[in-house]
Amino acid sequence: AIDLRAEESVLRVLRDLEVWERLDGPPGREEIVAALERVTVYTRPVGDGRVAVLDLLRARTRRFGIVFILGLEEGVLPRRVAETPFLTDDARRDLENVPGSRRRLMRADQVARDRYLFYTACTRAWRRLTLVREAATEEGRPLEASPFYEEVRSRFDADDVARWTRKRPLSALSWQLHEAPTERERLRALAAVAAESETTARSLAAASGWSRRLERALGAFSRPTELVNPRTRERFREQARFSVTELEAFGECSSIWFVDRVVDPRPIDAQVDPRLRGQVAHQALYRFYAGLPKRFGADQVDSGRLEEAIEFLRECLTDALAGQVRHELDELDRLELEGTLGRDLEHFVRQDVALGLPLVPRKFEVGFGSDRAAPELQRGLELGGFTVSGKIDRIDVDPFSARGIVQDYKSGTAHAASRIEAEGRLQVPLYILALRDLVGIEPLGGLYRSLSGEREARGLLRKDFREDLPGLADADYLDEDGFWASVDQAQDRARNAVERIRAGDVRHDPRVPGCPRWCERFSMCRIERA
Repeated sequence: AIDLRAEESVLRVLRDLEVWERLDGPPGREEIVAALERVTVYTRPVGDGRVAVLDLLRARTRRFGIVFILGLEEGVLPRRVAETPFLTDDARRDLENVPGSRRRLMRADQVARDRYLFYTACTRAWRRLTLVREAATEEGRPLEASPFYEEVRSRFDADDVARWTRKRPLSALSWQLHEAPTERERLRALAAVAAESETTARSLAAASGWSRRLERALGAFSRPTELVNPRTRERFREQARFSVTELEAFGECSSIWFVDRVVDPRPIDAQVDPRLRGQVAHQALYRFYAGLPKRFGADQVDSGRLEEAIEFLRECLTDALAGQVRHELDELDRLELEGTLGRDLEHFVRQDVALGLPLVPRKFEVGFGSDRAAPELQRGLELGGFTVSGKIDRIDVDPFSARGIVQDYKSGTAHAASRIEAEGRLQVPLYILALRDLVGIEPLGGLYRSLSGEREARGLLRKDFREDLPGLADADYLDEDGFWASVDQAQDRARNAVERIRAGDVRHDPRVPGCPRWCERFSMCRIERA
């Protein structure tokens, strides 16, 4: 046995030397002898049937024939590092650089450290390395892969990766029914049996008193999604006014629309969700742009007074937080919300100055189709048999003519002209119609303004007026036929959504096979997940 282990060690060194020869030429006699002298041969067996379970730090000094690296999910490796709202990394760096300071405030780069540990773990195997990640939790919640995992996959040919990758469904992880240690695991094992033979599963369930649970599990994804309650259907048939965001949500996924807009579940614990962040950001920007004329005597931010404007923006954010955050948030959550939103809004205002559009912000939070709107806007946007309501975040106008654009603030990604049509976006196209038919301003286009991430300004723009809207993405400028065709298509999509809502047709969006991975409503949805 010792001779065999010595032979394996020598052969391993010779394979390494072959690689060396291809890279740097053949090694000399002395180099070969030196390499063999450094070989370690373990005379004591580790133990048959035993697996060494180590963390990445302890695995650095060991060598194994076969290595499995687990936990390659986003947020696990590398671990997430949240920037504290009390002392940012920039502030720590500035304090460390103060002359005479002996403070060590900068934290080690966690991502770089995890990358080093991952690299060393990958080099511990001499025969086979297996990278393991979870695609979903036991409850079915999808998990994203670690960037380290994706980087390793990108180094190999896609066909080889597909051939080497092995996937196991959650059902493959269930116990045998007679070996399951808990009732929950026994029920999961019963569901696995039902996938092969419903008759056998029903017999086992009847013997154990699980018949009701099994029937509910078997029928979980076969229930019809059409609304059948007559009072609910009558309510939607009589509804004459729909909001733009409601119709857009229905066009994206009618199941999400039903859960969010009709069932309307609310969290028990107070939390900073995207909706709350969006409300605070919208209110802060409304106060900022509406207050510019009084504070600075101008409708736009002067680049020479940009820093003063940023200070005013932070005042507006503080006021917006005081007015919007009515439910209880602990001090840390409030400070984090203020810190992250302040950074995002500051970048937004700086980008606004950099764009330098000649149009000036004049109207803010322009609602239409509601009793709280201005009298001339209360009737809403008529689309034939129903009206549409909404709220335009901002309207920029030409100071010398009745022309302008609409701007819609987005906490996520801004949508380009091609995506507006491909993904069925309604807000900007219908806001353009409202600008023309209700506000009485000739529309030059509409923009989605992203408040985070890439902070892009994308949307629909009329190519004939490009000189009035310079510096935006080339792909978003459309000729007259293409521009108004996109607006007409948005009207058609809105009419189609209303027809389906009134018919109680709550099906999954047919453009997407299975639920989108980002959806958090799958536990209440009747649609089978992909």
